[in-house]
Amino acid sequence: MTQTPGGVEVRRARIEEIRPLAIEYRTEQESLYGEPGNAPLPQGGIFWLAADADDGRALGYAAGTLRPTGCTVGPIFTRADARRRGVGEALLLGIQAWAQQTRVPVVEISVAADNEGGQRFLEALGYVPRRVLMSLTPDTARHRPETTEGS
Repeated sequence: MTQTPGGVEVRRARIEEIRPLAIEYRTEQESLYGEPGNAPLPQGGIFWLAADADDGRALGYAAGTLRPTGCTVGPIFTRADARRRGVGEALLLGIQAWAQQTRVPVVEISVAADNEGGQRFLEALGYVPRRVLMSLTPDTARHRPETTEGS
């Protein structure tokens, strides 16, 4: 368990412990983006819980998946009333400490291309862009017009 100066403790957790937070995350994502079921609930993997050091109240969580190349983290969620307290930073620092202790070679996290604040936050913690993930929603894809030979 790690504790930050902001009074946030981070520890590994079981999925049952973070499930209520994951439901809050999904509800928030659906209300923001209007796409029911688009926000993933955590599955398998590794989980971390951030809690208030004084009263033990759950403040946020992070989910991770071990891959041959390292650990992929996401989602990371902080309750709305706990934001700007260092919860996200505490979670990532706790994950980084765990990765170092367990000799995980790399910790990866994705951030939306239009989330400049999230990108700056991750860069301030030492994360650097390594690749760009491109995506396409098939039902909204632009199709190239068919060409005929010789045109």
